[in-house]
Amino acid sequence: MTISGAAGRARRPRARVARSRTMSENDAVRIGFVGSGVMAEVMISGLLTRGVTPPDHIWASGPREERAADLRARHGIQASTDNLAVVDHAEIVVLAVKPQTLAKVLGQLRPRIRPDHLVMSIIAGARMGVIASGLDHPAVVRCMPNLPCQIHRGMTIWTATQEVAPPVRERVRHILQTMGKEIYVPDEVDVDRATAVNGTGPAIIAHFVKALEDAANFIGESRPLARESVLQTIIGTAELILASHRHVGELIDGVTSPGGTTSRALHVLHQGRFAAVLTDAIDAAYRRSVEMGDKLDEQVRTVKS
Repeated sequence: MTISGAAGRARRPRARVARSRTMSENDAVRIGFVGSGVMAEVMISGLLTRGVTPPDHIWASGPREERAADLRARHGIQASTDNLAVVDHAEIVVLAVKPQTLAKVLGQLRPRIRPDHLVMSIIAGARMGVIASGLDHPAVVRCMPNLPCQIHRGMTIWTATQEVAPPVRERVRHILQTMGKEIYVPDEVDVDRATAVNGTGPAIIAHFVKALEDAANFIGESRPLARESVLQTIIGTAELILASHRHVGELIDGVTSPGGTTSRALHVLHQGRFAAVLTDAIDAAYRRSVEMGDKLDEQVRTVKS
């Protein structure tokens, strides 16, 4: 896999540019996951389900042998507790460890990272500069997937360093599309924002679903009826918004009659500062993502020094 493009070579020494191997779009890529939690398994499942690469081309590592055995049994991949074995076999190394262990893992992997490796991170808050510095390797992709990726209906926001050449970015895009939709952003700060909106969003929406189900039950709907009606209302509304290409405000106005039931409900939400509270929640998640990034910066610098 050729990693670096012209833009990357202008900023980094040519010695970091991979020349030893290239990979066509039809070749099966060898992918290794350092960290074998939920999101790692989501990616593994997507890769196998969509036929991007066969099981014997996927490696995964984690701290527990029981987890490795489970992944071997369920997916037929190569799984163990050996992070270095993953790096040695893979062309693409996906970092999927917990943020608090990142500095230690980067130090462990640094001597084994090859110039032709592509490093992808799905670790919340971990900036590309931190990973590139910790591994002494400039070709890094940072991704923010979300929970619906488990059913291949998710959204992943991602970016890459300049050293990741356009053909390799297309390979990354193809991998991420196995989990749902993906959007590339040129500015890494948008990935921090995506952590708040895209990453945190499913939990907020699930919280809203539960509250709406509870409200329906409060006025007398049975739990089964409340669940089905709330979920279909949310799914149908989302699909309507996507299909209409109209501003959401127009759709709200279209269903809100003066003095009607929707008008009364929206008035109560406004009194309760519904929109303001939601904005505060997203802002808090965004600020926490930035704080996590700052902390990881400090931890990696400390380990390297």
